[in-house]
Amino acid sequence: MFGLHKPKMYRSIEGCCICRAKSSSSRFTDSKHYEKDFQSCFGLHETRSGDICNACVLLVKRWKKLPAGSKKNWNHVVDARAGPSLKTTLKPKKKVKTLSGNRIKSNQISKLQKEFKRHNSDMMAQIQRWLLAPTERQCFPF
Repeated sequence: MFGLHKPKMYRSIEGCCICRAKSSSSRFTDSKHYEKDFQSCFGLHETRSGDICNACVLLVKRWKKLPAGSKKNWNHVVDARAGPSLKTTLKPKKKVKTLSGNRIKSNQISKLQKEFKRHNSDMMAQIQRWLLAPTERQCFPF
């Protein structure tokens, strides 16, 4: 009756034994019925067992329908959902390339520094004038 069957699982603690997905919109099932096909279907060199997601079950069923002598396998699915691997975490980051046309020349830098100093000195002079000679229009912030 209905109380004797296993409930449908949409999450797995260990994850799918093939792709390592831990949650799925479709259910997880026991892999006993499909384990004999894992080596040929997914190109595995070791035995795997446990829960299998419905997506991987469908791949096994699709593999069974292939014509005899077909070399197609779904090796790219194996451990695809396991998370970042050492291969991706140890890759050096790409260096940002600078455009040679956008480089600032040393004479342009010195011109910009002079302009900045002049602007700063003008600003300081205005502040000092304002502090030394307050007018009626000016009010202090305190």
